[in-house]
Amino acid sequence: MSTTRHGTPDYLLLALTVGLSIFGLVMVYSASFFIAVSEGHSQIYYLVRQSFWLTLGMLGLFIAQRIDYRIYRKWAVGGLVLTLVMLGLTLLLPESITGGGGAQRWLRIGPLQFQPAEVAKFTLIVYLAAWLISRGDDKLKSMSYGLIPFTLVVGLFCGLIVLQPNLSSAALLGLIACAIYFAAGANLLHIGAGILTAGGLMLVVIQFFGHAIDRLRVFQDPWIDPRGAGFQPIHSLYALASGGIFGRGLGQSREKFLWLYSAHADAIFSIIGEELGLIGTLTLVVVFVTLAYRGYRIAARCHDPFAALMAIGITTWISVQAFLNMAVVSSLIPYTGQTLPFISYGGTSLLMCLWAMGVLLNISKHVHEQPAQPIVSPIVERRRTLNQPRRRPIGLIPALAALVRRRHRGPRVSSPGRRYSFARTSSRPPTTVATRGWRRLSSGSASTRRRTRSTDREGSGGWRRR
Repeated sequence: MSTTRHGTPDYLLLALTVGLSIFGLVMVYSASFFIAVSEGHSQIYYLVRQSFWLTLGMLGLFIAQRIDYRIYRKWAVGGLVLTLVMLGLTLLLPESITGGGGAQRWLRIGPLQFQPAEVAKFTLIVYLAAWLISRGDDKLKSMSYGLIPFTLVVGLFCGLIVLQPNLSSAALLGLIACAIYFAAGANLLHIGAGILTAGGLMLVVIQFFGHAIDRLRVFQDPWIDPRGAGFQPIHSLYALASGGIFGRGLGQSREKFLWLYSAHADAIFSIIGEELGLIGTLTLVVVFVTLAYRGYRIAARCHDPFAALMAIGITTWISVQAFLNMAVVSSLIPYTGQTLPFISYGGTSLLMCLWAMGVLLNISKHVHEQPAQPIVSPIVERRRTLNQPRRRPIGLIPALAALVRRRHRGPRVSSPGRRYSFARTSSRPPTTVATRGWRRLSSGSASTRRRTRSTDREGSGGWRRR
């Protein structure tokens, strides 16, 4: 672990996470009290259970944000093996231990149960971040040493999850893995070929699951089966439409009275729209967009590639899962069973999301002083610097332009050797910096920058040889 004095975490990110979790507790009670009574429980049954997991999750968040993120690199392989074992157990153990809702997705230990697929999201992020930075530039762009091993690891995870069956979680894992692979600097042709192949395999797999075919069918027109597969999409839209601009009021939803299946879990965004209206749903969208921005901003400012790739994976996980849930409720994509992070009822999802945010907060504490961990590879050449310039984010359009210009010529989290990247130096203190690592920073006069660039051309630039 680093012995340097660490900075402060991203307090805005922490406030957004805690605020979403508390808001989720309120909405879980509002959406679940009638369901609990109809099942013969107390009206606070689901509230108490969610409060228990929220307490564990908050404890995990504050523990994770105090554990140095570098330690996860040592646990990457062990976590991968343990997660694969848990996913295998969901398929091998009796249905009384793993079954529920027509699928084998859980492991029950006494009164508690958890979903290994939620754990797999975090462990896969850690493993891919550790594995990709150990690849040389040539190996990463090679099909034999880059694309094929990457596909095998991700395919093994997704295959075990598909067999549960849980197609939406498998697709989400694939999206997270592609985001990390892209940011690490993989060849765009390999990424495109992998996406096309995975999409083709998914279409083939869907043919073996009747419920998935029905969901695709009613996605085009839910009224072709209004009492069957189209029932949930129709009433999700009813809830959103009846909320209007300002909503019916907190606790006043009608669709939660057994018209919506899992109103407190997968369909909770519909209840938010009905009770809080368009204002409430747009506010929630803005909060998740801000959370995603803060997460990618942390990744862009990281010097350590392992930290940057982990930050990208965690941010992609939370943001993409949130927008998948919102898109499903709005009938923009076929129905899936992904929860709304921090808000939907679900213990394992809440616990793992809060733990992941704790790791992201810990990374944010190390942004300004984190030295890269030694990498057993001939690709890293790093110079120490005494003065670190202040950095500020740049506009969205130049950042996107720089991202596109990178193509497949190195890591895409920053843009070494170019004017624009996701974060650049401030122009206020004219400081000349010669730093090689995850990002090469330069500021000062134009002549200084030209001298720095000419020096860099003589050596090796970036944290990976170009």
